[in-house]
Amino acid sequence: MRKVVNGTKVSFFDDNNSENEIMYIDHSMDECVWYFSSSNEIIVEENDELYNPLCNIMSQQYEFLDNSILKCYKLDNTLVWYSDCYFNPDDKWSVNSVSYLTISLVDNAIKMQCIKPLDEIIDRPNKMHFIAFSPLGNGRYAKNVISGSSLQDDIVINVYQKLLNKGKKRNLNK
Repeated sequence: MRKVVNGTKVSFFDDNNSENEIMYIDHSMDECVWYFSSSNEIIVEENDELYNPLCNIMSQQYEFLDNSILKCYKLDNTLVWYSDCYFNPDDKWSVNSVSYLTISLVDNAIKMQCIKPLDEIIDRPNKMHFIAFSPLGNGRYAKNVISGSSLQDDIVINVYQKLLNKGKKRNLNK
């Protein structure tokens, strides 16, 4: 995967098709948004810049206190995260419209995939997904039991910010 930073947007493009944007991460207003152009599985290998930040997330332990019917969870090698977004728990169309991200650590690779349950009910021609992470306590409860931060903060600080700032020179004399 080839990474391109344009302002606050960190994009990843397919190595085989340099015009094909696979996904991007951006921070808009108070949300960190991870966009996926399809439901296809994405494999992040050790030599990809995204690998180490995701390994950092996968090495953490999270506690989810969520009374919602959309259950996020983190096991040793798997994280399932339902987008931090509004949905009506009493409306099955609303519930099935929430995309979720699965990140799995398998051998020396990370597999990522987004799914929207509504795709199994209706045939949406474009299966793109937006996964929101609401940092600073604005989203669902997802506490890092080691550091005390949240999963959302960890994604912003340890994934998005690292990718955004890698290689940028800073003038520390200001």
